[in-house]
Amino acid sequence: MSTIFNQKIDLIQLLRQIPDEHILKIATKSKVDHYAKVLNGRLMFYLLLSGILRTDKLSQRGLADSFSSPLFRTLFNFKGKPTISHSSISDRLSTMNTDFFRECYETIYHIFSSLYSTKEIENLCLQRVDSTLVSEACNHLKQGMPCGNLYGKKKMMKYTINFDGMFASFATTHSGDSEASESHVLPENVLSHFQKIKDHSSVYILDRGQNSAEAFRTMKSQDGLLFVGRLTDKRKMLVVEDLKKGNDVFTDGDLLEDKLVKLYKREEKLNKEGRKVVTTRLVDETFRVVRFKPQGKGEILLITNCLELTAQTITQIYRRRWDIEVFFRFIKQELNFSHFLSMNENGIQIVMYMTLITAMLVMIYKRENNIGYTTAVRRMGIELENLIMAIIVIESGGDLNKTQLRPPV
Repeated sequence: MSTIFNQKIDLIQLLRQIPDEHILKIATKSKVDHYAKVLNGRLMFYLLLSGILRTDKLSQRGLADSFSSPLFRTLFNFKGKPTISHSSISDRLSTMNTDFFRECYETIYHIFSSLYSTKEIENLCLQRVDSTLVSEACNHLKQGMPCGNLYGKKKMMKYTINFDGMFASFATTHSGDSEASESHVLPENVLSHFQKIKDHSSVYILDRGQNSAEAFRTMKSQDGLLFVGRLTDKRKMLVVEDLKKGNDVFTDGDLLEDKLVKLYKREEKLNKEGRKVVTTRLVDETFRVVRFKPQGKGEILLITNCLELTAQTITQIYRRRWDIEVFFRFIKQELNFSHFLSMNENGIQIVMYMTLITAMLVMIYKRENNIGYTTAVRRMGIELENLIMAIIVIESGGDLNKTQLRPPV
């Protein structure tokens, strides 16, 4: 379909890929519409989707205005209550069943990911796993981790996301103090996602935030789960076997080590006097470590359970970890993910899933039309307005009195 931008794919084609009957079926299954007089699941889905695409800074008042807009009501053929308060939106975000939005996200991810191959290196599916933080300074966040000064007002939420190179494939939110440690939340995401898909071609890529020897052991114990992580340069370990060969081909700098090792685990115990004593012990599991020095940079120490791949391939896999940092920057800068629409954890999860759904649309639009993130979001917003105007013209036959719009007096 040709558009004003002469592009390969447009917003209408993308929206058609989201089957409305699926959304309605999920709404029935999740019972998201029980006790909902106006803001049912489908309406909230499209209200949030259009708000994320068209609004520079998403707010509850902005969504209330959009709901009352004749443009939104014409687009989604809604002829019910003419206005709604921002507090009603706040209440719905706080109480709606998040399963509805999670299942919508998973369904749409399945549809879109089936259109694209995620094979990247050595025919492997790379899953980058990392966390990003969003903070607020008004002390309105009901749940959240302390940010900076424990006695200050600022709190933050942690989002841990798996990114397959095209879309976010799995996501969780964290607000408790115990979840501040990456050694807790990153392996949890890896294990949850792997147990869900059971794909033995997936390799999970983690950064230095996950440094727990016990977590590496747990991941390795899952049959078929592969990972590449990073250790601190001076991590204590016991060498079991040297795998490096003189004829190894390595072009990513200087290959310094390729070994099988056992890691030491730190343990804290109380002695007879009740004082805390730190000890170390070997974890009864072997891992492969690859130490290399990129040209002009410092040493990097990687840990993996991929024994069949070359050291060169291991380093190439790890280099793709940076893709998730680009993804985080995209959703924060272009999709309003750097602030909170809802201060309730229930609403925060809903907005996260809707942001990831919107991101899927933008990523496809960007890729197929060979443009940047900012341009993609801007053009999709323009196309949404054009779509609304086209519907108005068709519906009215040129007579605005036949629509919910009225010509200026």
